[in-house]
Amino acid sequence: MTNDKPASPPALTLPPPRPVPARFLRDYLRTTEVAELLGLSPRTLEKYRVIGEGPTFLKLGQRVLYARSDVEAWLQAHRCAHTSDDTYTSVIDARRARRREP
Repeated sequence: MTNDKPASPPALTLPPPRPVPARFLRDYLRTTEVAELLGLSPRTLEKYRVIGEGPTFLKLGQRVLYARSDVEAWLQAHRCAHTSDDTYTSVIDARRARRREP
């Protein structure tokens, strides 16, 4: 007896998630690590520290550290559903105002 049913297509599967490097699982991260996580340059984070725009940080001598929880909170505070969100427009307006300052 033959099976007249058409063969079902193979199931689609997602690739396994990539392992998270151990350095990103620590409670405190260095500037270069936070920059990599956020897709920013370390210089941008330095600028954010000067103007008070980025995540809060700890300064221990020459070393700057960011608490993972502070970075995550900063990210959540900047979530927007669309470009007319108050959060989005207030950030853009603040940046424009700083550019106009002498």
